Amino acid sequence: MANPHIHSPSLLIRTVILLPALLSLLTGCGSRRETPEIKILWAEWRPSEALAELGRLYEAKSGVSVKVVKKSWDGAFGDATFSEFRNRDDNYDIIIGDSQWMGLGVVGGHYLELTDWMKENVKLDELEPAALKWYCEYPKGAARYYAVPCEADAMAWAYRKDLFEDPGHRAGFARYLAANKVSPAFPLAPPGTWDQLRWIARYFKQAVPGMAGLVMPTSRNYDVATMSFEPVMWSFGGDFGDYLTNRVTIDSRGTVNALRFYADLMQTTSAGGRNMGYGEVSAEYIAGRAAMACNFFAFFPAIANPGNNPDFYDKTGYFNSPSHTDASGASLRAVALGGQGMSVNAHISPERQARAKEFLKWFLESGNQQLWAEKGGFSSNKRVLASPSFKKAAPYNPLFEEAFQLMRDFWSVPEYDDLMKSCQREFCAVFQDGADPVEAVKQIQAEHEAILRKHGRIQ
Repeated sequence: MANPHIHSPSLLIRTVILLPALLSLLTGCGSRRETPEIKILWAEWRPSEALAELGRLYEAKSGVSVKVVKKSWDGAFGDATFSEFRNRDDNYDIIIGDSQWMGLGVVGGHYLELTDWMKENVKLDELEPAALKWYCEYPKGAARYYAVPCEADAMAWAYRKDLFEDPGHRAGFARYLAANKVSPAFPLAPPGTWDQLRWIARYFKQAVPGMAGLVMPTSRNYDVATMSFEPVMWSFGGDFGDYLTNRVTIDSRGTVNALRFYADLMQTTSAGGRNMGYGEVSAEYIAGRAAMACNFFAFFPAIANPGNNPDFYDKTGYFNSPSHTDASGASLRAVALGGQGMSVNAHISPERQARAKEFLKWFLESGNQQLWAEKGGFSSNKRVLASPSFKKAAPYNPLFEEAFQLMRDFWSVPEYDDLMKSCQREFCAVFQDGADPVEAVKQIQAEHEAILRKHGRIQ
């Protein structure tokens, strides 16, 4: 039977008139039901998984969805970030960028300045000052902030407790020091100085067949060798320069002496130890072929995990980088900083910026920072770092509070990559190819000055 209303002109006219209004109403209802979203760009690793877990808690509380977009460390993460910068895109609300990218983000106008907002919304006195300086501030010393601390990290050392505590090795090490007329003698224990570390590494290299005294990140790729050389350089009195004035000071006796010492350390490493990446360092240690291993804290969970390291997870101890006493009697000590700050994309709308800031504020609350640490992240919150629960959560966690007092970093100006390439080439030429440390340091000084002058950082 045909519908009689189809042939009614008045009904047809009313339907035509009312249809747009009805569609508009339905569309409006649909948009109100959509969940607001915050998209975060970060690298693909365990901390980004932990952040995604926190994001789900935030959504349950606020109704705002948090999506962590993870890109691989081997280029994709950097490519995505730099594409966002280059195209001034609004694909992401928050970018968790490397500390060395801060200059690119700020000078290019890609990171939103958060200075005034942080003073009003963040309890700055709860955060480690080193975190504010190295993850949030640009230029260093200017007290202007473009990020909040996210994943803190630093370089430290893992060592074989079973070897260090073995009575036979302790006696053998004492005889070794005596035979080499080392005075004052010291016990086989986590070293307090770089010189002690060198003697320990020499001993194990000679005493245990197939054993390296140490392994360190030494690869020519990106920043690897420079990162592990930095603690030695700073402890010997060397430096890259003044990050506020951009005055270059790397050509110094301290840097030259540190580079000679570092090259000497390479006499105690494994067969491939002069060109080794971060993952390779952990793999060599887990395989039982090194007495000590230098790496970022972010790589220690694999060492402490019985599933990854069944033979030595419970036989491993940890210590922060040692000190060095110079000719004047001053004792210097530093660790290389890793990790990232969390920045708001300056190219998104004010509404999205406000939404992103609310997430940053929530993330930095002490209770949520405690959750962050429990899920495997490294917090910059002083209360969390000092808490017994954090220190007991992993065997290396007690080192982190001290490490924050020793952290230093590379240049973060927009030209950081060119500066890094110069360091990588010249440092590796010394300990891999036997180049003259004096000439290598002079070359870096000249290149760094030329790079910074070319881009107007110095006159």
